[in-house]
Amino acid sequence: MRYRRIVPFLTVPLLTTVLIPGVARAADDPLTVGAVQGSTTSSPRTHRSPLANASGNGTSSTLYEVRGVVTQRTLARTSAGADQNGFFLQSRRGTEDGDPASSDGIFVFMGTFTSLIGGYVPTVGDEIVVRARVSEYFSMTQLSSASLVTKLASEVPLSEVQTDDATPPVDAAAADLFWERHEGMQLRVRSGSGVVSGRNVFSDTADAEIWVVDAEDPLLDRADPYARRVFRDAHPLDDDPARFDNGNGNRMLLGPMGVKATAGDNSTLLPPAKTFDTLSGDAVGGLYYAFNKYGIQPSTAAFTPGADPSKNSPPKPAKRGAEFAVSTYNVENLYDFRDDPFDGCDFTGNSGCPGVSPPFDYVPANEAEYLEKLGNLADQVVNSMHSPDVILAQEAEDQDICTVSGAVLSCGDTNNADGRPDTLQDLALTIKKAGGPDYAAAYDRSGADARGITAAFLYRTDRLSLATPAADDPVLGAAPQVEYRGAPLAGNTEVSNPKTLNAVLPADVDRSTGVDGTNVYTRAPQVALFDVKAAPGASEHFQLWAVSNHFSSGPDSRVGQRREQAAYGAAIATAIERGDEHARIAYGGDLNVFPRPDEPVPAKPGDQLGPLYDAGLDNLWDDLVAEAPASAYSYVFDGQAQTLDNLFVNDALHGDLIEMRAAHINADWAAADEANGSKGSSDHDPQVARFASKAALTVADASVAEGDSGTTALAFPVTLSRPLSRPLTVCATAVPGSAWPVVDFAAYLSCKTIPAGETGVTFAVKVRGDRLREPDETFTLAVTGIGDLRRGDPSATGTIKNDD
Repeated sequence: MRYRRIVPFLTVPLLTTVLIPGVARAADDPLTVGAVQGSTTSSPRTHRSPLANASGNGTSSTLYEVRGVVTQRTLARTSAGADQNGFFLQSRRGTEDGDPASSDGIFVFMGTFTSLIGGYVPTVGDEIVVRARVSEYFSMTQLSSASLVTKLASEVPLSEVQTDDATPPVDAAAADLFWERHEGMQLRVRSGSGVVSGRNVFSDTADAEIWVVDAEDPLLDRADPYARRVFRDAHPLDDDPARFDNGNGNRMLLGPMGVKATAGDNSTLLPPAKTFDTLSGDAVGGLYYAFNKYGIQPSTAAFTPGADPSKNSPPKPAKRGAEFAVSTYNVENLYDFRDDPFDGCDFTGNSGCPGVSPPFDYVPANEAEYLEKLGNLADQVVNSMHSPDVILAQEAEDQDICTVSGAVLSCGDTNNADGRPDTLQDLALTIKKAGGPDYAAAYDRSGADARGITAAFLYRTDRLSLATPAADDPVLGAAPQVEYRGAPLAGNTEVSNPKTLNAVLPADVDRSTGVDGTNVYTRAPQVALFDVKAAPGASEHFQLWAVSNHFSSGPDSRVGQRREQAAYGAAIATAIERGDEHARIAYGGDLNVFPRPDEPVPAKPGDQLGPLYDAGLDNLWDDLVAEAPASAYSYVFDGQAQTLDNLFVNDALHGDLIEMRAAHINADWAAADEANGSKGSSDHDPQVARFASKAALTVADASVAEGDSGTTALAFPVTLSRPLSRPLTVCATAVPGSAWPVVDFAAYLSCKTIPAGETGVTFAVKVRGDRLREPDETFTLAVTGIGDLRRGDPSATGTIKNDD
């Protein structure tokens, strides 16, 4: 959470014993804190003090005198590194306003100052009366421009102020009321509370946040340790899967302002924590509101390690001789530490790009930071993702001023040096140094957005190569047959592999939730056609279409545009299948929205990925959630596990699926924690799917009426799951069952050839007719392919139906 603070107002010290014009109350008749906060009965997130200005940010013109106990000092950091001081003030027991709908605590903002106007240094345990203005700062009620009127008592025990257990209702609307009625008050997060997110860190302000649920939350009683967390409401492991949507109001946020004050250092972070850890000891602090989130600011916090998220149904290595693997991987702002002379927003000190202004917080601070990230990503690819054959990558920098020379990247001042993204080439070389295989990087640079972020590919060169694009190819060629209602962009006519495709965003698209640019995509999809060897070193090969995507961000914003992005993606898949009925398609990446049936805006369902489903593509999330529901997520936002990284496949490739898994190596882990090794190097978890790489041979059951005399052909269709790149000899023999050779059917043994590029052949067994009244009879046709195939269904039942 990036905690912002209002700039302190210029003030003149006031004498604390003199009543001056504009002061609402005398020192002997101060307001209660509750009177300042006001009663909250509805709209808690926009609730305002009755004493504040009627709207907007700002402070009252009137100074008010308010009584309370100093319960906690706070410290925050600006993006410039300056201290921002404050403290929580709360009414002492017996002096509250008696209204359960108002809060008895309030935050007092001090800015860069460590004392109030007049010199008083707030001390925890002092009961004081302050004279201050009432401010609203993005719906956070606070006191500002404060001075001391009088100190009523010292060393007041904090037991003299009400400290409630933080136990918000599970319904989000009811939880908001709970929080607003405690804004500024001390709250206790109980020992044993469960962590439901990794520690997030915001480097510009050295802020941190951790989400938890209460120690007695029923979620923590689940038998499966990996199910003890919060899932978005559409997930089958949601707290109430029958209801959509209660908003999971049981989540609680721990913020950094208390631990910074305890340490006296604005760079202090909350201690590292990952999902499934538990709070050891109570965490007590004041409740603050910023960035639309209520956060408890404990003075101290500590955690006990829990289950290891990376062991939650992790991906398995592909069996190289019979399988291949496809992965999505958002590498989260992978920028190098080189100043691209052709880019104005990729290095500190650059002037900026259209729509992109400094500072560029996405670039590494130094070379060491960049190399460390490369090493961590490489470790994840090799040891957690098990070196998949093709990686659909997102958030790589598009810079291309380098070429691979041996085992190093040689960089100069030539733009578009080799047509490959430098950062992913760097990553490929680092993977090799980490003991992984050889990878190559590929992209069409025109798919990058304004700041140079692009989707791309990494593919293993021991098994994959890019197919040579033909000018008449219906997708990669000069006249792509992608049928979409928006006008295609001129770049669509480029013949290339990979290739980006894009169109003008139609005028009738719903723009009520925002839009990004005038085209369907700001980061156009990367479409690639790979030749894949059935096994490393094998001559048999097949083709795989891969589409790497990075849709516009914000599931509940740009809803209309994102649906169009899915519609255009569906049009690409349809064009591929129209050109090749046997095509295998993997379409995925960071789609920035949830799979069906989840809806980011339940009141106005957008079904944003609907066009992909409607085009007949299968979302492998459905396979994952059916087999390992506790593992079915790729991202954690505000303590909720959810899926943004989707991997769709067409039916042909789905038929080859062996297993879909998620590598939980990032989203659940504490940021900026060296003890985690490579964990937490991105904010997305890679999705890894394994598929059979060898074709399967199957024969289907068949039946025929026997007839009264002569013979009738009983035809068995034999099918390959995909075309082979060479002819295949297939042999079949009839095996007796209740039907016998010679008597009921002619003895049969035959071999035929399925030509390269085709998938089927038919074997016909002659059935003998007769006039006997008898039951239906059966025999088995067993088939085998003379070649390296995977086991399909090599036998079928032939049924001779009696018609006498």
